[in-house]
Amino acid sequence: MPAILITGANRGLGLEYVRQYTELGRDVIACTRKPNAPELLELDQDRLQIFQLDVVDHDAIDALAAQLSDIAIDVLVNNAGTCGPKGAPECAEYSGVDNTDYDIWRQILEVNLLGAFKVATAFHPHLARADRGVLVNMSSDLGSIEQNTMGNMYSYRTSKSALNIMTRGLANDWPDIISIAMAPGWCRTELGGMGAEIDPADSVAEQIKAIAKLSQEQSGCFIDRFGQPVAW
Repeated sequence: MPAILITGANRGLGLEYVRQYTELGRDVIACTRKPNAPELLELDQDRLQIFQLDVVDHDAIDALAAQLSDIAIDVLVNNAGTCGPKGAPECAEYSGVDNTDYDIWRQILEVNLLGAFKVATAFHPHLARADRGVLVNMSSDLGSIEQNTMGNMYSYRTSKSALNIMTRGLANDWPDIISIAMAPGWCRTELGGMGAEIDPADSVAEQIKAIAKLSQEQSGCFIDRFGQPVAW
């Protein structure tokens, strides 16, 4: 059976994906900057391979893809992401009109956009090897232009909007797999903040159901955790 690959696997939605997929009896490749994270080591190690990976290190991504060249991957969750050194809502302190930190903005784009693109391109052959390869680029409702009625958070919003257009482009270039952008909802994670409305476990459970039901016709779409379209 093909494996599941998840980036940003040591916390938040990534960790929850690892937990739930291993509990479903799937073999999971967990990629993280912190491979010794206790939360990962507590999970079913018989179903889990853990690799140290920083998605801004493109050489390391290529090396891991080569190391795993014989493995088919049927779901790649491009989850590694950041809104800078602070989670929501504190990240607004350096991402508004009058207080933009451009260095942080560049770092966010490196992780959320360029890193995601590099992971996708490096592991596309692994996805194509599966009977039904699915690339899940973890986006956000904050990446929706239509839903932007509040302003601020320019660095994070632009990274996710760009991720969405990247996803549509990959769907055009790669008809051999399904590529989607996922809006998981506002989840209680380090990034989303503890004031968020959705438990990560609930969000990921719905995302996994939605992923399992995806059709090729949905490739290139922006969907929520229930599999419903999100406005661009």
